[in-house]
Amino acid sequence: MRKTLLTLALLAATAVLMPAADPAVVRVIGLEELARSLPHDPINVVFDVDDTALFTSPGFQWGSRTYGETIVSAGVSIREEDLPTEEQRRKYREFWTRMNNELDQYSVKKWIAGELIALHKSRGDHIYFVTKRIFTGSERLSETLRREFGLPADSPAVIFTNRQPKTEAFRRINAQVSYGDSDGDIRNSIQAGARPIRVLRSPASVNHEPTHDGAFGEEVLRNSEND
Repeated sequence: MRKTLLTLALLAATAVLMPAADPAVVRVIGLEELARSLPHDPINVVFDVDDTALFTSPGFQWGSRTYGETIVSAGVSIREEDLPTEEQRRKYREFWTRMNNELDQYSVKKWIAGELIALHKSRGDHIYFVTKRIFTGSERLSETLRREFGLPADSPAVIFTNRQPKTEAFRRINAQVSYGDSDGDIRNSIQAGARPIRVLRSPASVNHEPTHDGAFGEEVLRNSEND
């Protein structure tokens, strides 16, 4: 509990210390401009899942109400080892098993992700998904993403980093373009040498972790906050 509160305090401090991007210098990009900027040959592209490819707040909202906000949060990186009791750790694993296998039936495909993936499919690009969700041994998220975005059955399964940074996963797949909504997604993309592109988070999201859109020099997709 103390570690969870410390995490929340650090997030609040980051929000204060991190300067907001100057709207005059934020690089906003539209879909047509993005398409023109891509290289001629196929590339490797990677998408974050929650609030980037899918609007997944219904599952997280159910989880926080059912198991408690100290166990389930869409934004704060609660880790199993931070939970003080075995009962809390059991509930934590139970939530993630249900989130990855059942609760995405209530998730909604973000329109911007549909447009982006259609663009990359038309170019013959290789499409990957990387998430900081917790993997507990089984998942149907890969199946959900393939169905929602019309991807082939043998397309790569989702890569789970278990609340760890995504940098190594991005490097492993040689990501050249990376789409994400969080500051962590953008930082990890830059660290891995990928072109970071910000997908704006929906105002209806239950993830209230602060974002600093455009503050890292990344391009920001116009109107991408809309579900």
